[in-house]
Amino acid sequence: MQGTRRRPRWTAAALALLTLTACQAEPAADTAHWSGPGSASSAPPAASTPTRAGTPKVASGFGAAPTDCPEPRPAPRSANSLDPTAASYLGRNADDAANAVDVSPRCEIVVGGRFTGLSGGATTTLGRGGTGAVLRLDGTGRRLLGTTRLAGTVEDLEVRRDGGEIAVATDRGVWLLDATAGTARWQRGRGATRVAVGAAGTVAAVSGPTVTVYDLRGATLATIRPAGRTVSDVAVDDRAGLVFVSGFRQVSAGPCVPVQIAYVHAYDRRGKLRWRAYDHPADRLGDLCADSRADRVAMGRDGKLYLAGQTAGGNTIFARSAADPSRPAPNVVIDKFTQAFNTSNAHYTYLARLDPATGRQLAGQVVISRIDSKGDKGNTIKPYAITADESGRVYAGGVSAYQIADRSRITLGGRRLAAYAGGDAWVLVLSADLRRRTSWVVFTDGGAGAVRGMAAGSGVAAAVAEVDKGPFHRARAVQSTAGGGYVAAWPGIG
Repeated sequence: MQGTRRRPRWTAAALALLTLTACQAEPAADTAHWSGPGSASSAPPAASTPTRAGTPKVASGFGAAPTDCPEPRPAPRSANSLDPTAASYLGRNADDAANAVDVSPRCEIVVGGRFTGLSGGATTTLGRGGTGAVLRLDGTGRRLLGTTRLAGTVEDLEVRRDGGEIAVATDRGVWLLDATAGTARWQRGRGATRVAVGAAGTVAAVSGPTVTVYDLRGATLATIRPAGRTVSDVAVDDRAGLVFVSGFRQVSAGPCVPVQIAYVHAYDRRGKLRWRAYDHPADRLGDLCADSRADRVAMGRDGKLYLAGQTAGGNTIFARSAADPSRPAPNVVIDKFTQAFNTSNAHYTYLARLDPATGRQLAGQVVISRIDSKGDKGNTIKPYAITADESGRVYAGGVSAYQIADRSRITLGGRRLAAYAGGDAWVLVLSADLRRRTSWVVFTDGGAGAVRGMAAGSGVAAAVAEVDKGPFHRARAVQSTAGGGYVAAWPGIG
């Protein structure tokens, strides 16, 4: 997932680890060992611009919802059931993919990726256009409102919560589009894999080992290069005036040789380091020799910073405080799927909530899949997306080997899903205190793939996925025939 190349799929070779036996799917744990890989001054970005005519009126306050957004609904009765308002394939080509999703101030679902053969809504072409696209769907996901064509593949996007502009990362450049995705406010030519935008319009984009920070008008504020570290993701908090960078560094000294150590850094908009989380010195690791990565960071709509990482085994820095490896982390345990035991070196997920101003870790949780027929042996589950709604409920997604909790009992739209078939595209929704799973479901219905993006806010929740093999669950689809991309929407929780 690093660099400017397209994010990897679970190819046939990788899925050999997830092979079905005659009676059920029981893949071996993923044993792969990961290999590893200044600033410019300017004035701070302009303040938030007024809401345009024709957009819904927005109440004051961080993450406030427009008055015409849908009403949130009660949580599902069971964590293994979900009733999507719509679930649809996107694109006609196996190389197509849905990589990112967000909810706009108008409560539209905004999707980015590579899509061929889409129909419905108006089509806008910016520049020379191409197969890369930003899609706008209504808040139910049932109607495609418009398609904006861009050159290259849309790798990531985020919607500005004050104003609705859309920051877009493609392998051909970084764009800031207006709220309708009909006009480019600006475009910068360097390809990027991740992008984020703050409420006041600060944009930060990842290009290989470099994060470039722009203001609302596209002027460069800073260039950040965390020395000796791989960069995985970026997030922006304009309230605190900070840009967050996550990833890992490869260490070849100390008691653990070699080892990868996750980090989250906070920089001001001029590129000065303000705080760091994890990133412990190698000589302070003790026996915490499991590789770790901070794959995703995101600002939740509750104003907190969220991390989704992965680690290869239980002796990991994620068991310890983000600030001090000698102290335990404030991790919340629900059951055996949130405890790191009998893991071997399976790659499992770790979620955390941090105070964006200081980096103090507020809560964390392990997420692991298990092979029930092998004594609940821990198995691989990887995160590719994280966000949080206005109440602090955590939404995460990725790909899981056999199997998540109650996999055989999962129902979508009242119908039981087909059995695991080699790489489940999973979504997890946790209560704000992390003590209860509101939802833990998959969208693979006899197929295989990975959730690549999550969005939740203003009464709308959505996930997008790469489809490696169909079928996926479908309901009131804008496209029923198989494609490489996928989107599902459901009501937010009140």
